[in-house]
Amino acid sequence: MKGFLKRGLVVSILIGASYFLLWALAIIISVDYNIPEFRKSYGYSCWQNIYGLMISLLIFHLFASFINKQKNKLPWIILAGIIVMLLLSVGQQQWLKLGTQIGTYPVIEKEMMTRGYMIRGIIYLLYGIAYFTSIKLLLHVVQLKNRNNRLQLEKKTAELNYLKSQTNPHFLFNTLNNLYSLAEERSELTAGAILRLSDILRFMLYESTAPCISIGKEIKIIREYIELEKMRYDQSLVITIKEEVDDESQLLPPLLLIPLVENAFKHGVSETINNPFITLNLRVSQRRLYFEVENSKSRKDTSDELKERIGLGNLRRQLDLLFADYKLEIRNTENSFMVVLFIKLDSYAKV
Repeated sequence: MKGFLKRGLVVSILIGASYFLLWALAIIISVDYNIPEFRKSYGYSCWQNIYGLMISLLIFHLFASFINKQKNKLPWIILAGIIVMLLLSVGQQQWLKLGTQIGTYPVIEKEMMTRGYMIRGIIYLLYGIAYFTSIKLLLHVVQLKNRNNRLQLEKKTAELNYLKSQTNPHFLFNTLNNLYSLAEERSELTAGAILRLSDILRFMLYESTAPCISIGKEIKIIREYIELEKMRYDQSLVITIKEEVDDESQLLPPLLLIPLVENAFKHGVSETINNPFITLNLRVSQRRLYFEVENSKSRKDTSDELKERIGLGNLRRQLDLLFADYKLEIRNTENSFMVVLFIKLDSYAKV
């Protein structure tokens, strides 16, 4: 809190100094400083400017901070207004007298203490306060905007982490189910399945928490998962993988593509009676990613309920948070189910 107040005071002093310098430069440039009358009025104005800046500091650094802490602000605002008016009127007179006593202000002449002169002085002071106020409000708006952006980013990061926390256990649960099926059958493939599972777990522990990984690593974990899934099926399952990647070192958020493959096995092949198949088509060219996953499905499952069951909502929300330019399309036909994902990798928003 003390650090914040200190920074606020420094900012206020800098605003006041900028006004004073702008005013001084404008007067010097527009008027000949060698004219005696000007030098005299210039000294008057400088002394008044110092007073105006002091009032501005008092208003924004003391009054505003105090009033913001009060539950009932109206009485304090009225009181602060009265104090400011007294400072602009009576306070200005005393300030001018102080200037004459310490020698920084010329001797006050009678015409300088008239009502008209004092009103002009008050208006003159109000110009400085208006400048101070406008800059302060502008900085406050910028601070609020930055704070809002920071909160939005924190919210976005928290939501994305939550979505990832849902994806990882779901993915691991399905993998363990596959391993259980092999163990129950006492298959000779169980040892190989455990080895592949350890690779997947290693990836999830040490790679999936990173903001991005290479596309090559994502492809590798997809292939590991496919090999693990293939152990559950006989030779009737046909899996076709097509890859055209111009640069496997390009970065991609981890586990972004594998949910589509996982859903193809869980909701497609496992329900297919005859001729099961899965076709994967991945193309990455000129920072554009195209991923198409098509799987067979039971003819009885032609309703739109499949769209809800495969859980694309989680992936779609992650894409909303991560990329400004993407398309996720679902094509549901009588015999197959296809998901097409297109991403402009350059539209990635760092979280």
